[in-house]
Amino acid sequence: MAKHTATWSVSLDADCPHCGEYVDLLEDPDFFDGRQLDIPEHDTERSRDLDVICPECGEEFEVDLEW
Repeated sequence: MAKHTATWSVSLDADCPHCGEYVDLLEDPDFFDGRQLDIPEHDTERSRDLDVICPECGEEFEVDLEW
């Protein structure tokens, strides 16, 4: 019998307050640079008030991560 696999797919979705697009913040290749986050970390000091960059318009804004 053939073995079947399941693949995790993770996204970090937000509405950009600048351009209004619903975006996946993980599309920024540098999102994890300098951050020590665990997926799906939320409601911790490390996962609140993060500065992120919208992959659509390039503007920076702040988010709290939640699962």
